[in-house]
Amino acid sequence: MTARESWDASVGRFRDHLALERRLSDHTVRAYTEDVRQYGRYLAGQKIADPERARPTDIERFLTTGGWAASTAARKIAAIRALYEFLRRRGLAGENPAFAVRPPRKGRPLPDVLTVEQVEALLGAPRGEEPAAVRDRALLEVAYATGLRASELTALRLEEIDLEEGLVRCMGKRSRERIVPFGTKARDALVRYLEGARAQLLRDRGERAVFLTRFGRPFTRMGYWKLLQAHTKAAGIDRAVSPHTLRHSCATHLLEGGCDLRVVQEFLGHRSIGTTQIYTHLDRNYLREVHTKFHPRAT
Repeated sequence: MTARESWDASVGRFRDHLALERRLSDHTVRAYTEDVRQYGRYLAGQKIADPERARPTDIERFLTTGGWAASTAARKIAAIRALYEFLRRRGLAGENPAFAVRPPRKGRPLPDVLTVEQVEALLGAPRGEEPAAVRDRALLEVAYATGLRASELTALRLEEIDLEEGLVRCMGKRSRERIVPFGTKARDALVRYLEGARAQLLRDRGERAVFLTRFGRPFTRMGYWKLLQAHTKAAGIDRAVSPHTLRHSCATHLLEGGCDLRVVQEFLGHRSIGTTQIYTHLDRNYLREVHTKFHPRAT
């Protein structure tokens, strides 16, 4: 077996390890796999046939080759570290050189959010009583009410919705299950959709996905994104809006309404409170605006 074939085989086993043993998301598995393949191509170009011979300086030089953003470079370091740990535990590598490489410092950009008025315009954009319009109203209402990720929303199944209690059960990252509530407006939109429009879109009676395309199939993340773009334009919102924008808006509006940060963490399915804390910056900005507007001695 050549060095190239040996490397490709190791990467293939690493990919299976990420998917089957660590149970990472498909997106993360693809990203990590491509990261270590890029790293392998770099090593080959440097005449380093055996990755065990690589030193921390080799990894640092690799990170300078692509002009990547700090967040992307940090992910590549994480992927390389995971690869070496995978090889080490199987007796195929010694010490992990990537542990000596410090990820670049990165600032955390504030989440992109809509105002409450913009959200209202967006939710009101699907007009008419055609099945697609009824479906879109329900989809957007649920997206904003629950703050679900795009992958969670498009994967939502009928048995995961409790209309009586106003709850959805979803599987988040790393197969972590959580229960998320939704309010009356989302419930009313869901009931209208499930009691009529969904049956008109349905092609296969065995299909359990909640939201169906005109072909009777579950939405893809791209399909959801395109739907959102169309309604953003119809609502007269002159800015980029992604599925995550609705998630960010949900979290921010909860905090602005006085919701506890720990509750928002559970609501969004964040493993660490640190991930949720980014929304406190937005909350402080909101509080500052309110103070400036209403306090008699603010100006």
